[in-house]
Amino acid sequence: MKSIRTALLLGLATTALTQAAHAQQSPATEAAPGDIVVTAQKRAERLQDVPLAVTALSAQALATRNITDTTSLGQISPSLTYTQGTNPNNSNFRIRGIGTAVFGVGNESSVSVVMDGVVMARAAQGFSDLADIERIEVLRGPQGTLFGKNATGGAINVVTARPTSELSGKVNATIAEKGEYHLNGTVSGPLSEHVRLRLSGYYNKDDGYIYNVARKAKTNGGEGYGLRGKLEVDIGRLNLLAGFNYGHNQSQCCQTVAIRTDNANLALLQAPVIAGPSNTQVNSNLDTVTLTTQQTYSLEAKLDLGAVSLTSVSAYQKYKFYNNQDVDAVNTDVPIYSGGTAAPAYAQFDVNGGGYQLDNFSQELRLSNAKKGRLNYVGGLYFSDLTIDRDFTRRIVTCSAPASSGLPIGAPCPAANVVGSSGASLAHLRSYQYAGFGQVDYNLVGGLKAIGGMRWQHEYISVYGFQYPNAPFAGDSLNVPVTRGFTAASDEVLTGKAGLQYEFNRNAQAYATYTRGYKGQSLGTEYNQTFNNNAVVRPETVNAFEVGFKGTTIDRKLSIAVSAFIAKYKDLQVQANKSDQSTGNFLFTVTNAGAATTKGVEIELTLRPVDGLSINSSLAYTHARFDADGLACPLQNQASFATIAYGATPPTNACYKQYSVNNVLSGANQNVRGGILPNTPEWRFTINPRYERNVGSMIAYVDLAMAYQSSVLFALEQDPLLVQRAYTTFDLSLGLRPADKGLSVSIFAKNLTDQRFYSAMGHGSELTSQSLTPNNLTAFVPKAASRYFGLSVGYSF
Repeated sequence: MKSIRTALLLGLATTALTQAAHAQQSPATEAAPGDIVVTAQKRAERLQDVPLAVTALSAQALATRNITDTTSLGQISPSLTYTQGTNPNNSNFRIRGIGTAVFGVGNESSVSVVMDGVVMARAAQGFSDLADIERIEVLRGPQGTLFGKNATGGAINVVTARPTSELSGKVNATIAEKGEYHLNGTVSGPLSEHVRLRLSGYYNKDDGYIYNVARKAKTNGGEGYGLRGKLEVDIGRLNLLAGFNYGHNQSQCCQTVAIRTDNANLALLQAPVIAGPSNTQVNSNLDTVTLTTQQTYSLEAKLDLGAVSLTSVSAYQKYKFYNNQDVDAVNTDVPIYSGGTAAPAYAQFDVNGGGYQLDNFSQELRLSNAKKGRLNYVGGLYFSDLTIDRDFTRRIVTCSAPASSGLPIGAPCPAANVVGSSGASLAHLRSYQYAGFGQVDYNLVGGLKAIGGMRWQHEYISVYGFQYPNAPFAGDSLNVPVTRGFTAASDEVLTGKAGLQYEFNRNAQAYATYTRGYKGQSLGTEYNQTFNNNAVVRPETVNAFEVGFKGTTIDRKLSIAVSAFIAKYKDLQVQANKSDQSTGNFLFTVTNAGAATTKGVEIELTLRPVDGLSINSSLAYTHARFDADGLACPLQNQASFATIAYGATPPTNACYKQYSVNNVLSGANQNVRGGILPNTPEWRFTINPRYERNVGSMIAYVDLAMAYQSSVLFALEQDPLLVQRAYTTFDLSLGLRPADKGLSVSIFAKNLTDQRFYSAMGHGSELTSQSLTPNNLTAFVPKAASRYFGLSVGYSF
């Protein structure tokens, strides 16, 4: 099977290369009608000319596919995946298997999200609405030279539309089944000969698609709105673009559903909800609540100095976040009897959350040659100053009533037997970095170019934090050691890029590159952090190699981009589960995995066999593996372990407990070797045929999108129960749009075959003893995991 697939890839590449080689020779690289222009290398250039793997989609393509937010971008990029968490802070993007899934805010993501040249300081800010977008670029593989230290996996570059020289505008409304509503609008035009303004806004509402039996209402929905403005001014050779962006979202997202419950006590508490693979109900007295507010203010200044162009991007961003999760996920607002006192048989677990406020100022200054020539360069300076204030509160209640008391499951716990424990923490993070960077390409001879780039950066990070000395709930004991402390760290690093590129002609090029990437140190900021002994998580580094080919036939009937890559990561920053269910202690910490390697092949292909018909397709093979010590064993394996003496070498890929120097036995751990990185399908394939035809003054179109992915493992701990099997989905859009401006209308169907799948999985409630019945399973079920229909209507002028 692999031989057939490899032969297919090589055949497609050879076809494109052969046809392109017979195209007319032309040194010109300026964009022509139909060319896609991107800024993946901090300069405007044709996608065809960029020597790296990039997926680029226009606003029209996004609208046709009804992709309305960044979390849906996995539909269009061959090796980009999104993992849903209980809130934006513990959700994540992965590119080629590399991403950062953490609960804390001390870490940056390995996939950088950039909005109009401004790097989002934390991953949660990148999960945003896509109103009034010009294009999206997904840059695959490390991008540290030009995009900074938090791009070891790749970067998502979002470019919003600029003000126009003529009055224009548009409005679009979408309504879909299950209570989904979208409304967005834009107006743009000149205020004077040299001043232009663009204003856009959006409002989204989703009633939710999971039914909460206890509250008699849907959950996993939300409501959000936002406003964006851009003011552009020309002053001679100076162009100024001032922008602001405001977004607010209030959601009841995201609760998991029970897909398997083996524990009889837990089944009684979940009733009338019945766990199963098709379950879409919960029975909880509280919704998971998340509130976010994002503000970004930026000023881009471009000065044309003739042969060179000077660009400055100044930005300030403020982000506020609050979340609380009802961990026990059952219908009780008082402590209840849940079947005994065996840890962790909790009686109530309703308080588990907090918030943070982020403030970030950044400044970038770039110098580049104005017109493409034999020597092309971009270089600059970068500075960022970040502060985050994080608070968190947790309360866990147990019921000490003995089993012989005769209390039925779910009965209120007698006051005399209620044992509450709670705690709260506060942490202040400060981080700043400054860097100098540059990248050049130089034409050596004929079509052969040399590529070189470097980035030197210095970073400082510190955390001051403490746990409050008194329990936040009267009568409770503290459930976390009280510590107070300050930790600081700094480092300097030189990273870079080197490679060769050969342009056969205007329509075909091949490249080979080496990239050294880096992601900075991090410190703990969370509730159970020992702030007087806050271990510094070491930097994550990567050596990545990529070869690729991009070609387009002269008649544009065939376009192809092929890339093959291998990236070796050292000290990969991961969130490790170090919980010990036998004692009721659940603990997730950020640590360094020993090493990780991702390698594979990606291909993107567009066929235009006849007028009006285009067929876009992609294929990605990703082999992503890692090593890590001291991870918790899968829950169902923790009852069977080897006992290891102090100083002895633990086994690999097996469960063990080891004695410390003080003769204390650890929790059940494992040392993983050759583990599969989470949510990384080995194979992904998409095909998207689209047919357009003129109907009077309108253009009618049919757009079908098929996406296949192989199975994925959701747990770093290699838990075989937490696997999503391979699946395929189909989306369909039918519509009419104007050739230029006017009325547009479309109907769409998501997941035509009603394919069930999960976007994350985990083990069941902490309310009953997991160690007795470890096979209780929960899962995040996205809305896209069921069939639904919708209608969009728009008007542009």
